[in-house]
Amino acid sequence: MKKIMWLDQTLNIAIRQKFAAQKLVDFAGLLTALGIQQAVIHLDEWQCNRPELAEVQSQIQLYGFLNFLGCKLSLAEQAGIKQVVLVCDATNQVEFGTRLREIMEEACPRGLVVSLFIEGIDVLTVEALASLIVSIKKYPIAAVIYQDRVGKGNPFALFDQITLLKNSLACPIGISAGNAYGLATANTLAALKAGATQVVESVGGIGGYAPWEEVLLAARQLLGINTKLPPKLAIGCRQIYSMLDLTVPVNKAIIGPAIFAHESGLHVDGITKAPQLYEPFAPELVGLSRQLIVGKHSGTAAIRTKFATWGICLKEEESKHLLAGVRALAVRKKTAISDDELRRLYLSG
Repeated sequence: MKKIMWLDQTLNIAIRQKFAAQKLVDFAGLLTALGIQQAVIHLDEWQCNRPELAEVQSQIQLYGFLNFLGCKLSLAEQAGIKQVVLVCDATNQVEFGTRLREIMEEACPRGLVVSLFIEGIDVLTVEALASLIVSIKKYPIAAVIYQDRVGKGNPFALFDQITLLKNSLACPIGISAGNAYGLATANTLAALKAGATQVVESVGGIGGYAPWEEVLLAARQLLGINTKLPPKLAIGCRQIYSMLDLTVPVNKAIIGPAIFAHESGLHVDGITKAPQLYEPFAPELVGLSRQLIVGKHSGTAAIRTKFATWGICLKEEESKHLLAGVRALAVRKKTAISDDELRRLYLSG
C-alpha cells in the first residue's frame, strides 16, 4: 500500500505571523506529534524576518519554495535547506525549458534536490503537455506537484491529468489543491486514487489548502490507504489553531468540538442503539467523544440516556415530567441547556 508524503503549509503560516525561533520549534513539534514529517516554507517570506531554522529542522524536514522566475537558490543555502520546490507556470513553454536548464545547472553543483510545483497544466494542449514532459525528463527532478491554486478543478478531470503525469514521468507525483470552491479534499482524494503520493496541505485547511485531517481520514476510510492516525488527532489540531490565535469552528469536519453532539429525540434514540448508522466513524478514532445535547428538540430517550451516564435510572413518568421543564427552559433561553441546569431541574422535582 502506498505511503503518502505530507508537505505541510501550516509552519509557513507561523513564519508569516513572525513567530520567534523557539516558538517555531515548538510549533514544528506539534506537527511531528501529529505524524507530519515534512513542512514547506516560502523562502521569499522567510527572508523578511529570517528566523533561525536549525532547531526546527531537527524536528521536521523542510522544503523551500522558490519562484521559478528570478529565483535565488542562495536563499535555500542561507536557510540551510537542501530540498527546493520551484513554483512554475506551465503555459510559457519556451521560458519553462530555458529557465529549467539554467536552474538545474546551478542547483546540481550546490547539492540541491529540486522538485517542480506546476500550475496551468489543466489548460495545456496535448502537444504542449507532451513538450513539458520532455523538458522535465531531461533532469533529475525529485517530484512533480500539480497545482490547482484557484481551486476550480474537479475530481474527474484532475484524476485524468494526474494519471497522465503518473504514466509519463518516473518521479513521484503530488497534488496541491486550492479550496476556494470547497473541492480541495475531493480533488486531493481523486489525485491519490490516480497515483499521487505527495500532498500539499495544511492543518484545518488554514490558508486555503486541502485540510490535512480530512484527507488523512478520508484516504483511510474511503480509499483504503493505510494512513496512521494520531491518538489525539482533534486535540493536536486544536493546539495548532491555538498557537496561530485561531479557533476551531464547532462544526469543522473531523476535529470540530460539536460534530458528535446529538439533540433530536429520535436521533438520540437511534444513536444509542446503532451509532454506525449515524456517524461515519467512531468519535474515539480522532480523540473525541459523543455528546448528548438536551434542548427543545430532545425526547425522553435523550433524557433517560443522559441520566443513565450519571448512574440515575429515570422512570418513564419522571422523564416525561422532566422533559416538559427542559423544553420550557430551552425555549426561554433560545439554546440548549447545560448539565448543571438539567440537574437542578431534576432536583427541583
